[in-house]
Amino acid sequence: MSESKIFKQPTHQCISLTGVKFEISHAKEFFNPNTARLSPPHIHNCIEIFLNISSDASFFVDNCLYPLQYGDIVVSMPNQIHVCLFNKSYTHEHFCLWVDFGEAQDGLEALFSKLTQHLFRFENEKQTKIIELFYKLESLSSEKDNDLQKTACFLEILSLFEVISFEEEQTSQIPDILQKILNDIHMNFSEIHHINQLTDKYFVSNATLGRWFRKYLHTSPREYLESKKLAHAVKLLDGGATVTEACINSGFPCCSHFIVLFKKKFGETPLKYKKRKEVNI
Repeated sequence: MSESKIFKQPTHQCISLTGVKFEISHAKEFFNPNTARLSPPHIHNCIEIFLNISSDASFFVDNCLYPLQYGDIVVSMPNQIHVCLFNKSYTHEHFCLWVDFGEAQDGLEALFSKLTQHLFRFENEKQTKIIELFYKLESLSSEKDNDLQKTACFLEILSLFEVISFEEEQTSQIPDILQKILNDIHMNFSEIHHINQLTDKYFVSNATLGRWFRKYLHTSPREYLESKKLAHAVKLLDGGATVTEACINSGFPCCSHFIVLFKKKFGETPLKYKKRKEVNI
């Protein structure tokens, strides 16, 4: 799968909410966890609402790995590294709803940005309702000239979200020392310039650390660290930082290397990204 398909950009323009865009995807495919992943850990510049229909899957977001049950929803905010991990050979089914609130960001995005949780587990009646709405939105999105119905269905999905009081269960699959390393990267990514800084600090070999990342996160330590730095660089660019400022403050020692990595990940240079965002404001 190409980068352009992995890093989704919402395409459907709602007519009732100025500037708001969304796109829904429904996948039901056989996955083998021992083969190369179709979608490695990645980030979007929009909100992702992931609905799990199948069983035996986990979801990694914001430095934590959560086991999923049928009907669970995981919300990833813009520029948070996330990925769904399928734990066994199985026909897995899920929905992804990507939302860019555009001009309505200050109002509607606050619905999610104020949440203190990523994982949502609904009671039976609400769970059935929200699954039905995702199927309905998928059906409506394949039709033309029904923007009002799409918008109504989209808003009904949003209306079902509220802060649900339950303990977010983190899976014990990740070894304690790997979780400590992930926490360290999360807090200090801009100061970590080489993976050896982590292997030396936690007394693990490069081979062991690489094996852990491939097994539990389906990526390499270097790629994960680079993704954390790039995600922060995007936030800085969105906030008005120059390309040089974003590079240095995200922990990249070389601007040319930063530009190459940014273009590879997002399909455009950081300067073009910055100019495009400024035009759209």
